[in-house]
Amino acid sequence: MSYLQVSLCSQPLTSKRLTREERIEIVLISGERSNRVIAADFNARHPTRPPISHATVSKLLAKFRETGSMLDLPKCGHMKTVTNEETSVAVLASFSKSPQRSTRRMSLESGISRTSLRRILATLKWHPYKLQLLQHLNEDDPDRRAEWAKQKLEQDPQFTQKILFSDEANFYVNGEVNKQNHRFWSDTNPHWIDPSKTVGTKKVMVWCGIWGTKIVGPFFINRNLKATGYLKLLHDDAFPSLCTEAGTFPEFFQQDGAPPHYGCQVRAFLDEQFPEKWIGRRGPVEWPPRSPDLTPLDFYLWGHLKAIVYGVKIRDVQHLKLRILEACAGISPAVLLSVCEEWEKRVALTIQHNGQHIVHIL
Repeated sequence: MSYLQVSLCSQPLTSKRLTREERIEIVLISGERSNRVIAADFNARHPTRPPISHATVSKLLAKFRETGSMLDLPKCGHMKTVTNEETSVAVLASFSKSPQRSTRRMSLESGISRTSLRRILATLKWHPYKLQLLQHLNEDDPDRRAEWAKQKLEQDPQFTQKILFSDEANFYVNGEVNKQNHRFWSDTNPHWIDPSKTVGTKKVMVWCGIWGTKIVGPFFINRNLKATGYLKLLHDDAFPSLCTEAGTFPEFFQQDGAPPHYGCQVRAFLDEQFPEKWIGRRGPVEWPPRSPDLTPLDFYLWGHLKAIVYGVKIRDVQHLKLRILEACAGISPAVLLSVCEEWEKRVALTIQHNGQHIVHIL
């Protein structure tokens, strides 16, 4: 067999590493021969293992001449993987002092691998709690949260299906705040709250409604929303879209206390459309302020839509609108029925906890 043939057939077929004994054997048979001859000789002695190349021989002999050893050098900066009691105590002490520190940063500072850190934390039942975004309740807010809804549900088990819940939200071309980057390591839920809001440049405001098992909208608002624009949206777009062949119409309409909803002309229009049955600021029924945990669009729809919409990089406003339309169309009636059931559960929990926020105990 020629050296050319040996070189062609001696390329490694797998990534199997040389054992210590095999490395010693290569050094012993090296002598003054070329690396190609050594590789061919070694492959002939071991026909059942993946063949080695002359480059493998060259590297091994160079390592032996340089270090006097055939063993691989330990990798630089290799992390410790110890999880003994002393290490566990030190890790918990560090996280207790700085609970918002990431495991990546802790690994770099301590020299302990992230795998070991996670194992220690999991063994001792510490969890990375997510950041919760809540609004502060004023002193008299708890008394106004959920009592009216509880009474209606007791009178009519189908009451939830008769309300049109509505809200607006901003969607940004450049995405949203990534709460996945915020964690608080602890053995108990710290109820970590941050009032920050998403910021961005190019955006579109979206109005949507949930009525039983139907999504109403979405309708897009391209400018800052004012009372006149909100009235036009309800009169020209939202309410006409509610007309069905069966002639059904929501019995109640809910909106929050945003300034555009409070305009005199808006309230007069709602008095005509839903006499004594619209829910909102200074309406026949006062909607509890600062209560996104009780609004289906806040506790379900907006988060769901943004998870879908921002699943791809948004190119421009038109692309953003298309993604929102597609995401709304993909929500099934069965899912919306579960959302209604969730609202009833939240109403009961709010009453049970004296009108306080309940998102952290769900």
